Amino acid sequence: MEERFERYHPDMETLRGAVLGSSAGQRVMKLREAHRQKVVRNEVRASPLWAQPCRAYNVQIELDLHTKASLGKTQQRLKQAEPNLLVCPQETLHVSIAWLLAVHVSYPVAKDSLWERHAEEWTTELNRIAAESLGFRIAYERVAATDSAVIALAEPTEPVNRIRRMIRERLRLPPETRNEADLVHTTLFRYRGPLSDPEKFLAMLEDTSAEAATEVDELVISKELVYPSLEAEVLARLPRTPSGRTSENSPSTHSGE
Repeated sequence: MEERFERYHPDMETLRGAVLGSSAGQRVMKLREAHRQKVVRNEVRASPLWAQPCRAYNVQIELDLHTKASLGKTQQRLKQAEPNLLVCPQETLHVSIAWLLAVHVSYPVAKDSLWERHAEEWTTELNRIAAESLGFRIAYERVAATDSAVIALAEPTEPVNRIRRMIRERLRLPPETRNEADLVHTTLFRYRGPLSDPEKFLAMLEDTSAEAATEVDELVISKELVYPSLEAEVLARLPRTPSGRTSENSPSTHSGE
């Protein structure tokens, strides 16, 4: 079971900072080095699906309004420095946990048909997984550029990766769906095209922090309608329920600008 982040010792913030400074710092360094040469050479991948109709079914973490606003300030600073970024609207910011039916993948049967066939089974098992998972807190600190996006990384990763492992082991997903992520992140930008000054932008990222944190008390099943989640429908909310009881799920929609 993951540790709750509800009660703070006076030295908790200092300890958290030390942990972030080590584990998160190492993760960011590895990620930056893995993508640095491609970004420096401006071999970034523009987003062909941006604002296009799409279809995907995903398991996500919703961020609270304060966290979205904090990450939005980071977006504003970076967008001023680099015009060729496509900004993910603040209201759509989230953490992806797993794909059920992935946006970039083709399936032998239409995704909507697959969802109708498996929705009850998958939602029931995801409810159980949520019920078995204690609430936790993730904190953002670092920002990194890959060849396809600019992302804010969060720690700790273990509570999220534990849920990912449970999904891989317990949900009978189509073989085309492959969930191999181990980073916990929120995508801030996609690329419109080549960067105006890649080296200057990378240097700015190294000096940029994304100081935000959010409590995770539920999982969300989302139906993505316009990429990247510019329009999506919440199909189910799966709260942490220590008693093991499942909750009522009420659909809702949001539309990004």
